[in-house]
Amino acid sequence: MVLRPCPEAAGSATDTNVRSLSLPSAGLALLAVVVALAVACGGSQSGGEDPVGAEVAGASVDASPEPEPDPADPAEAGEAPVEDSPDDRSDPASGDIAAAEVDPVPDADGGTEAPGDVLAGEGGTAEAEGAEAEGAVAEGAESEGAVGEGAESEGAVGEGAEAEGSVAEGAEAEGAVAEGAETSEIGQIMDMAVPESVRYDLRAPLTGEPTTDLTLAQRRALAVKVGNGSRRSRPQAGLAAADIVYEMLIEGGRSRLVAVFHSEMPGRVGPVRSARTSDFDLLADLSRPYLASSGANATVLAEMRRAERAGTIVDVGGMRTFVPYSRDPARRSPYNLYFDSDSLTDSDGAALRGGPLETPVVPLLDYGSSTPAGIAGANGVTVTYHRPTGNVVSHIWDAAVGGWVRIQSGDLMMTETGSGLREVAPVNVAVVWTTHGYAPSDAESPLTVSYGTGDALVLTAGAVHEAVWERSEDRAGFRFADTAGNPLSLSPGSTWLLIANSSRRFPVTGAEVLAAADGTRLLAEAREAAAAASVP
Repeated sequence: MVLRPCPEAAGSATDTNVRSLSLPSAGLALLAVVVALAVACGGSQSGGEDPVGAEVAGASVDASPEPEPDPADPAEAGEAPVEDSPDDRSDPASGDIAAAEVDPVPDADGGTEAPGDVLAGEGGTAEAEGAEAEGAVAEGAESEGAVGEGAESEGAVGEGAEAEGSVAEGAEAEGAVAEGAETSEIGQIMDMAVPESVRYDLRAPLTGEPTTDLTLAQRRALAVKVGNGSRRSRPQAGLAAADIVYEMLIEGGRSRLVAVFHSEMPGRVGPVRSARTSDFDLLADLSRPYLASSGANATVLAEMRRAERAGTIVDVGGMRTFVPYSRDPARRSPYNLYFDSDSLTDSDGAALRGGPLETPVVPLLDYGSSTPAGIAGANGVTVTYHRPTGNVVSHIWDAAVGGWVRIQSGDLMMTETGSGLREVAPVNVAVVWTTHGYAPSDAESPLTVSYGTGDALVLTAGAVHEAVWERSEDRAGFRFADTAGNPLSLSPGSTWLLIANSSRRFPVTGAEVLAAADGTRLLAEAREAAAAASVP
């Protein structure tokens, strides 16, 4: 920062004295403190207002303000949710939900939780270290009044600063600026530096990406069950905005997705399908997230109620509340139910419940750049869940996209976004082999055992790694290491976790690491087929 003397009113006795001294900027600041303290202690001879605040030359910081946090807050959008008709309720005939519909339950906790909560403390008194009294402008401040770094409330008073006309230790009166000043004694040199990490080290917990969104600590994660077992489920909507996607096995060798949203909320997500018993252990890592589903069978529905009472989830499924959901007339049931995240702004408690978020969402994966070398010449992997049903997926690295492009059952997998269709290409992919038992709700439905350790393939930064995964109940999320025991970090960004089966009760999931030539050819063929299919 550059310190420079502030011009004072011509003819001021104080102004003349200060200008006559050839002192460096730090000397000027110290002199100003001495004069301010002297006058504050001695008072004005006339008994009127203290003239120091108007006449003592101070030092100002030539600072560039930081950008404001993104104001595009869904909680302030003011849009009314679209009420669904009775025909838009969960469809018992789909076979995915219980035969009896349940009326929506009003907010038991007396409030709603918006993902885009306004900045905590807005409109009140904000504290920020080194902020000054009225009229002072701290580095990065953009609001009228004394505003510390990141504070936005008019008239906020910084820590250690007092109101207009008073002098706080280490701070000057009205018109002075000295963010980060620590002068508790006369003659101590002021440190004007502000560490870069204080301003730029905020990261989204579920992606590891830098962010300026200060509301994430108050935002509840949203987990949506998304259909994937049939071509009629595709293209899905909203997957490009997901921080983490779990692909989990269900009955018949098919798979279903649990898409987790936190750093970004898409307009619509779907098609929304039913929940399974395996969901709840994984969702326990997410600090009581919203769970959106089309419902469940009677056994899973009872498990869902127990999970909600235990504080594992907040059920916002289609059998609990109908407001967030709508049906797409262009699709057939049960592949046409969508969750509209704009309804998260509903303030009457009918759509979403849960109350304030008690524990912020924490990172579930390790991000960084300390990843060792991967398998030489590999640029992708093909995972075979169940060949008879065609449940075979591939992820192939594309440096131009910056992700692992997904091919599902021979088709290039696409997802709807606000600007059209887009390839599904997560930044990271991990294939995690776990054991599976029989779900209590259905002997045909696999029950994922997601705690413990096992084999894995980790795809990150263009490399494929043979790895070992570990997950324990005393620490949220998965941790990965290569076969030599070296920790594997993921690249900041979205991650897909493909939960594969290693037990004999169900078909064992196979995987083939793709050589660069094979992966490149497979991706080119899938893109050519997709382009041909899009031609009318």
